[in-house]
Amino acid sequence: MDTALHMPPHRAHVLIAVKDLGRAKTRLASRLLPTQRTDLVLAMLRDTVAAARTAAAVGEITVITPDPTVVAVAEECGVGWLPDPQSPGDDPLNAVLRAAAAHPGARPGRTAVVALQGDLPCLLGSELDAALAAARNHPRAIVVDHHGTGTAALIVGEPAAGLDPRFGPDSAARHLGSGATALTGDWPGLRLDVDTAADLDAAAALGPGPATVEQLRRIGWHSGAAPTRKFT
Repeated sequence: MDTALHMPPHRAHVLIAVKDLGRAKTRLASRLLPTQRTDLVLAMLRDTVAAARTAAAVGEITVITPDPTVVAVAEECGVGWLPDPQSPGDDPLNAVLRAAAAHPGARPGRTAVVALQGDLPCLLGSELDAALAAARNHPRAIVVDHHGTGTAALIVGEPAAGLDPRFGPDSAARHLGSGATALTGDWPGLRLDVDTAADLDAAAALGPGPATVEQLRRIGWHSGAAPTRKFT
């Protein structure tokens, strides 16, 4: 069952939505077998969660998913999870994030809520801390991804503001159009979400976390991947 949400005051609650693994990373299908894509998603999730847990400004992490394997990884990583309500319609990701943000206990006091991508293998906790600090002066803020079109993180710090997620194609423009502010910090690991082979090459060059490095080794991804950054 899902874990209770117990939040230290004034620290952020990170929400990570992960879809059914059978539908994960289809843009890598030309390079990786389905089982390899699944293992890669889980490795990147482990590294994303591990980095977020080192952020001093993070008080809670909750993974939202319909997939029991992802639930097992969340429990293995020592973080909470909620079942994906699998809302009908054309906007399931945003629906589950809205539902999770509205969950009792998700935002006690002035706690910030962060909708974070789960495929950030090069994330550093210090980057997330810096983004949360930069977001304090804005009701809603985003970290635009390395392509300049997507959203790596949506941060809501104002208690009266709703999460109002707009993830999907051109989500950065959609979030900005809804009133969010784009943060301008130099956070390469936070901005580098992985969907394509080029993204994975970029992550391998930047230096992913240990779980992703091991998975790249197993699948024979020839990009010279090495853990070149400290993940503490």
